[in-house]
Amino acid sequence: MTSLDTLALINDVLQATIVIFGSSVILYNTKYFIRDEVTRAFSLLLAFVVTVYFTELLVSRTTVSISAEPWLAVEWLGICFVPAAQLHLSNALLVSTGKFSRRRRVAVWLGYGFSSLFFILVLFTDWIVGPIVTTSRAPHFAAGPLFFVFVIFFIILSAGSIYNIWRAYRRTITSTTRQRMRNIFLASLAAPLGVFPYLTLTGSSTEQVTVLMWLLLIVGNVLVALMFATLTANLVYFGALSSDRVVRVRLYKFMARVPLTGTIVLLVYVLVDRAGPILGIPSQTALAIAVVGTVMIVEWAIHAFKLPLERVLQLNNEPDVRRIQQLSERLLTSHDLHQYLESLLAAGCDVFQVPTAFIASFSADGPRLEAIIGQPEYFAQLWRDDDWQTLVTPDKLDTAGGLIIWRNYWIEPLYDRQNNQLLGIMGIESRSPQPDLNVKERLVLANLSTQAATALKDRLLQQVVFTAVEGLLPEITAFQIRRSAAGMRGRPTLTPSAEKPVQSELLQDDEFNKMVKDALTHYWGGPKLTESPLLELEVVQDEAQEHDGNPAKALRAVLQRAIEYQKPEGDRSMTRTEWVLYNILELKFVQGSKVRDVARRLAMSESDLYRKQRIAIENVADAVYEMELERLQGMESAETATNRNPILMNAGDVQNSEA
Repeated sequence: MTSLDTLALINDVLQATIVIFGSSVILYNTKYFIRDEVTRAFSLLLAFVVTVYFTELLVSRTTVSISAEPWLAVEWLGICFVPAAQLHLSNALLVSTGKFSRRRRVAVWLGYGFSSLFFILVLFTDWIVGPIVTTSRAPHFAAGPLFFVFVIFFIILSAGSIYNIWRAYRRTITSTTRQRMRNIFLASLAAPLGVFPYLTLTGSSTEQVTVLMWLLLIVGNVLVALMFATLTANLVYFGALSSDRVVRVRLYKFMARVPLTGTIVLLVYVLVDRAGPILGIPSQTALAIAVVGTVMIVEWAIHAFKLPLERVLQLNNEPDVRRIQQLSERLLTSHDLHQYLESLLAAGCDVFQVPTAFIASFSADGPRLEAIIGQPEYFAQLWRDDDWQTLVTPDKLDTAGGLIIWRNYWIEPLYDRQNNQLLGIMGIESRSPQPDLNVKERLVLANLSTQAATALKDRLLQQVVFTAVEGLLPEITAFQIRRSAAGMRGRPTLTPSAEKPVQSELLQDDEFNKMVKDALTHYWGGPKLTESPLLELEVVQDEAQEHDGNPAKALRAVLQRAIEYQKPEGDRSMTRTEWVLYNILELKFVQGSKVRDVARRLAMSESDLYRKQRIAIENVADAVYEMELERLQGMESAETATNRNPILMNAGDVQNSEA
């Protein structure tokens, strides 16, 4: 290989790495795509950048110019739309700080419109770009007569987006969000630097890309990769309801298992493919062995060095997190409990030489068989009788040899000695009319009963913890929403009542939550929706413009967006606690299911459903409140800016302002 070929290969590997990581980030962001505008804009920007780099890879492998032309056209799809997507991202970042502007929103749509126009001109005319320049390993379009117009458009939108991000940085409040926005600002040049058609500027006479140009391209791709990594690491927190630590851990784990693995496999593939036969093994066979071995080794390394890497990267280094991890690792599930109790009973049956035994626990809902050695059908029939009620108070029963005789079983009560609480009973099939245990057997029985009582006690303690966590999760979810907003918007979010604009009388109404509840009740139509006072909200008025002026559809769209804000991360589950509030809203109001059916699907009582439904509606009302407050603050800021613009003021106002 010549030096030019080596540089071209390095450039190809860098481009492929950017494509792999960029595509992986897009896949990672899909679960937040609908919920968050920042994530949606960043994903679109990444998609256009990946399009440029992917098509450049394909174009560099084409053998004739006629094959490269359609791919170069697809490449220009990304080049044309990157500045508009970056402007979209900058506007979303500025809106996330509470700075709403209808003019910026129009500018974003105009950016996409002009991008579409330039792309159409690229496809069907030679005004922007001309014929293909067949440079070795880097074919590209030559500049057209109006190429400079596109360059001006590219620079204006890129500069405007950088300015918007700077304004967003100035508006952030906390040190964490300011640092995050500062990093985003510094890395915001990644997209325009990475996709700008530099080779088009070289003219149409270049036969071969020089060493200097390859070096510039390689350095540029390295910088672009680093800046995109910075953007990803800082923008991933937008739209996520979990804490920063959880978001960081999930991102790093995903990056290690998906794009990092793919990149390492790609490098091994390229090296082995170019090495030729190895130790007499054909290249295709060596290539297959290398790829499979690389995947196995990388996955093993991720698993083996997971904890050390977490400590080095400080992913889960907090004491509270370690305690939670220890609790998770030592968690006693129902299956674990049953398995452990069965082992105790099996040991007891071996020692006492009896075929059957059982352990039952007592609770407010009655007794429950936890473990059985013997015939389950017999015990099920036995337990349906009313005779077991007498075992709830074993102190009142007759005993013999320290054991209770019940039917054809010897019963040993299982107590929590510290709280003097009866936890359950352990029954062993009697081998004689009266207990005839020797000293060794009594010691074994005492040991088994102590271990069984300890296991039942631990399970009760865990149930108390689970109950507490179940009650806390809805409040924690609401807190995470407020925490995320407060970090970007500061005092208006933390103390909204202190700075309510003049137009916010509806937000001050004590019946606001009830209005939201009524609108949800008639979600798909009805007077509580079509005649709701919420139709007067500015955010609903804005939404009506996108729904053909239909206010009911607009209000339903606003409510749907507020419901989506309650959606946790990950795959949906009907049993996991963090999904309870979203499931109630989606099943009860969106799908219109009956209370009884919803309670059955979520495995809860109707009274518990009504209690959690109240919390869910309050969260939706809070989300609508935040959307409206953000809209009003944007209107107030726009009005203030207009009043301060001398061009839009009359002469008397100008004189007054000067005075």
